[in-house]
Amino acid sequence: MNLSPLRLLLAAWFFSAGLLAAQTPGDGGYVPPAGSAPPVAPPLKKGSPLDHLANDPKLPTPQVGYKEGNTSGGDYWIAHRLIDEIGGQGWGWVRKSDNDWNSAIWIALQETPGLAVAPHRKLVSAQADIDWEYKFWGKFADYKAYDPRMDEQLPVFVLQGYQVIGPAAPLNIHVGPPDRVLHRPSGASSRSNRPILSDPGLD
Repeated sequence: MNLSPLRLLLAAWFFSAGLLAAQTPGDGGYVPPAGSAPPVAPPLKKGSPLDHLANDPKLPTPQVGYKEGNTSGGDYWIAHRLIDEIGGQGWGWVRKSDNDWNSAIWIALQETPGLAVAPHRKLVSAQADIDWEYKFWGKFADYKAYDPRMDEQLPVFVLQGYQVIGPAAPLNIHVGPPDRVLHRPSGASSRSNRPILSDPGLD
């Protein structure tokens, strides 16, 4: 289909006018400060489910007794925070409230934005709650998380609420999933008999 130069000129004019109208301040949308480019996403507004992540003051340590999310159920887990010293991406351990730490599971933590996010997001440092314990409400997902740094899969705990218990003594428990290969040579791969799975729900 051939368009005359006049038609092309008119089409270009209507198109540019529409863009300018859409970008005109005062339509209720976000307007960036003068002289700056618009952000990738508008800033969080007060009242947004994620507002507290950006606007609440950060704490040096967790606040004992603080609750977030759905904490009304009587069935909960006890969680103990630890950062893997050799670079694994696990969050820490969880155990059923009526079991001891011998039954604890090393987990990847899946947050539920708008309901409950990882407790360390409220802290100045992500390491400020090492060896702190929490009550966790939630469930295990029917899939696992793949940790490429350690070439291992971790059970995923979907966090729906938590309450801060307080600091606790370090646990003498093997860090990582039970099948973690220890003392793996640097740069070596253990994938010859453990291929990367395309479906994280498979073991």
